[in-house]
Amino acid sequence: VLGYLTCIKETGDEQKAAADLATAHYDSATGMTDKMAALGALASMDGEGADARDAALQRFYDEAEGDALVLNKWFSVQALANLPDVLDRVKALIEHPDFTLSNPNRCRSLISAFTMNAAPFHAENGEGYEFIGKMLAELDALNPQISSRMGSSLIQWRRFGDNRATLMKAELQKLSEMKLSDDLFEIVQRGLK
Repeated sequence: VLGYLTCIKETGDEQKAAADLATAHYDSATGMTDKMAALGALASMDGEGADARDAALQRFYDEAEGDALVLNKWFSVQALANLPDVLDRVKALIEHPDFTLSNPNRCRSLISAFTMNAAPFHAENGEGYEFIGKMLAELDALNPQISSRMGSSLIQWRRFGDNRATLMKAELQKLSEMKLSDDLFEIVQRGLK
């Protein structure tokens, strides 16, 4: 219900009201489920709600006190945010000191979560696909099982219109020309058939 109540945010006043409502929910949360619902709503705030978003994300991070599972949630909620610059935010989070490609759960919480955020991942300009292709190449050297699972996000290109399909297939083609692990190679080859 909170997501529904905070989705109307066309004007500055609506953005502020939505942010205030989500912040009040966050402040009164007694468990992680309620806290994540509020943080999920806040993570997508923009305009007049941006300050509330940034404050809530920082507060959640600080309250996590380095707990790996809680930090995974912190990364995921940002990767799933409904913001026009979410890809740039994900790229910035890859540079965060608490992120490492060598941690499979952290990779899933940020990179895999981004592939589930349909609008930015499937942006018409192909930046989402290009980002995932680059991440797969880097990740494959560290953890072939994770890279092959994430690679499946590109092999479904037939389900999309010509432009997106071409861009997804181009990333698979780039990957096929690299030295890949057997795991990712199999996924890429399956996607190119």
